[in-house]
Amino acid sequence: MIRDRVIELFDCLDLSSKEMEARTGIDRYKWGNIRGKKQKVNEDHLDALTKEFPQFAYWLMTGETMPEQGQISPKEELARRTNALGHGEASG
Repeated sequence: MIRDRVIELFDCLDLSSKEMEARTGIDRYKWGNIRGKKQKVNEDHLDALTKEFPQFAYWLMTGETMPEQGQISPKEELARRTNALGHGEASG
């Protein structure tokens, strides 16, 4: 289940394994194996992800969000970005 959420994070934020390596210091091939469902997510992966993306920490662990506490999902982040871009274009 957590691995599926990690994959969703990659997909929603449109991150490559190479980009994730640069952000977390964890080898791109390990991220690729997680994305390909050949490897389970471990403590090091979760630690790196929650440091890089603290707004997703609760969602990564539980699959739930608490927007009032700043704990959102990547889909919510993507929606915020899309709305911000749309709003910026409308006002510009």
